[in-house]
Amino acid sequence: MALPPAQLAELALQAAPDAMLIVDAGWTIRFANRQATALFGYASEELIGLDIERLVPERFRQRHMARRSEYLAHTRVRPMSAGLEGYGLRHDGMEVPVEINLRLVKNDSEVLVAAAIRDARHRERVATELNAQLEDMRRLCKMSMQLMKVTDLSTMLGEILDAVVTLQAADFGNIELRDPETGERQLVMQRGFSANFLDCFASVDSCDEWAYGRCLSSGERVVIEDVQTDSEYLPFRAIAAQGGYRAVQFTPIRGLDGVPIGMLSTHFRQPHRPSERELQLTDLYTHLAATLIARGRADEAVRAACDRANRANQAKGRFLATASHDLRQPLQTIALLNGMLRRTMRNEESAQALSQQEQAIGAMARLLNALLDISKLESGAVRPELGDFAVATLFEELRREFAGIAAGKGLQFDVDTCRCCVHSDPALIERVLRNLVANAIKYTQCGRVTLNCQVVSDSNIRIDVLDTGIGIPQEKLGCIYNEFYQIGVASNSARDGYGLGLSIVKRIADLLGLKLEVRSQVETGSCFSVLVPPARGPVALASPRSGDSGPLTQSPERRKTLKLLLVEDDPGVRDATRMLLKVAGYDVTAVSSLTDALAAACTGVDLLVTDYHLAGGETGTQVIAALRNALGKPLKAVLVTGDTSSVIRELPRDPNLRVASKPLHAEELLRLLQSLMVVDNPPDVPETNSAAFGVSARPTL
Repeated sequence: MALPPAQLAELALQAAPDAMLIVDAGWTIRFANRQATALFGYASEELIGLDIERLVPERFRQRHMARRSEYLAHTRVRPMSAGLEGYGLRHDGMEVPVEINLRLVKNDSEVLVAAAIRDARHRERVATELNAQLEDMRRLCKMSMQLMKVTDLSTMLGEILDAVVTLQAADFGNIELRDPETGERQLVMQRGFSANFLDCFASVDSCDEWAYGRCLSSGERVVIEDVQTDSEYLPFRAIAAQGGYRAVQFTPIRGLDGVPIGMLSTHFRQPHRPSERELQLTDLYTHLAATLIARGRADEAVRAACDRANRANQAKGRFLATASHDLRQPLQTIALLNGMLRRTMRNEESAQALSQQEQAIGAMARLLNALLDISKLESGAVRPELGDFAVATLFEELRREFAGIAAGKGLQFDVDTCRCCVHSDPALIERVLRNLVANAIKYTQCGRVTLNCQVVSDSNIRIDVLDTGIGIPQEKLGCIYNEFYQIGVASNSARDGYGLGLSIVKRIADLLGLKLEVRSQVETGSCFSVLVPPARGPVALASPRSGDSGPLTQSPERRKTLKLLLVEDDPGVRDATRMLLKVAGYDVTAVSSLTDALAAACTGVDLLVTDYHLAGGETGTQVIAALRNALGKPLKAVLVTGDTSSVIRELPRDPNLRVASKPLHAEELLRLLQSLMVVDNPPDVPETNSAAFGVSARPTL
């Protein structure tokens, strides 16, 4: 049987999801459904006949009465939940936020108002939850930005653990990581646990039955709400009791590849289950931890690689320093013995043999120097020392060195008068130009070799080495800087040189950041150019050095009156040098140490020849200083060294000192001694970067 319309309407109102009230024109409640009685805390019969104002908090009633009169005057469907009016008053006096929608209902006899009222407390809960989540995300973002600036991994993980412990209101917490090499667990951070508990905990096996093991093996979170009731935790309840916790959760820390690398756990003194929001945020914190761990391990790997590289470079540097000295020692001995024998041998065939031996010694010396130079450049042992200097100073050095060599081949060696000043390392630039000039002379059979310079722009001065030699085919230009490459020379054929000069040139240019250019035409000649930046300030041009040109002569009688002290710790080099100097007519005393040198100086010393590196860490510079102090005069000295470090290059300007690099030929040593004694007061040496090296100094790497 069909229900009457009024009964159907009442059933519909009772089934409505929101509280429904119907009031009359006097705002007296005529109907209330079950949701209304539940919302306001009244029985159904208590609401019927009640003035609607009884459901409005007293602080809003006056404004509510004005609004309801206005509504009746201008009836329309509208909400009344704007501003402070969106509150209802329960029977127990508690205020609840509500949303109200009104609709006017008219029938033949009266006007009624239907009010649909929705409990808005859920909206406040959602807003509160959203605000909390926004605050959580703000803190997480802020922490992420701060931790990205931190380099210490322990500090980073400590910050993350503290944040999670605070988030979950936990009593204890820790972070454990798997050792990437052994796979064993390592407790890297903890909060709240006693030392005794940690000692006990450290002995627990990380098996799959242990919650930590399950967390790592499955890669999923493990939550134990109460260790006393969780059957799987039964074997570890004693440990939990000792630690003082009843609940625990383990969240895996996954590496960037998704594989668990550790876990973060929080522990609670009472049974506890973290909320979903807390666990979601914990996942974000562990992801941040994984990112920081990956970065930290990558940084550690980079630091370890840098340490290994530094140790390797230091080892190579030590090797090169040793090689620069020790490899030159036997070559030095042979060179000096060759010079001594050439001065004593009168047999023509023996003289020819010694001449060929001298050529072989020179080739060995050039190869050794080139190989050591290459090694130093590759190892990073060479550090440029930049400064302003005059190009003319280098040109003059090269003119003196190569004019005789070029003339010996019937070539003309033209050196431009250059007034340009540049900014670079003068010793390294001279090394570049020396190799280029040597190459030009080697590959030129007739004609000339020219050295000049010119300003090409505000930022570049170009230094050119030109020759009229054999030239280089265009297709070979890309190979000329390779080691041991020589134009037109097979790798297994006899060589004049070893093809290392241009390789050294290229490495030095790269080290100094300079541009190299080459233009060449077969059977016409080549032009090698290096572009150098101009000087940054004024440079005083060096005046020509006196005493360097023409043969130096010294009578045998004069040499016999000179007492020469030789300090050399290597027996072979010492004996060879002593024999050479005696054959040359000097009164020689040979010793091996600073102490012996001071003892020998008691009888007087006119000249000193000393090795730079001596036994026991002593140096030739110490010997020179000690003897000058003991004698009370600027003793004239030759410092012979296989050391190519900046220590030698930075020796102070000293007109009474000559510095020569090993292997030193006999004639060069004798010439240095003559240059010191040819005048009583040697002229001052121009102040250039190689001034301390004397007349035969060759700036080296």
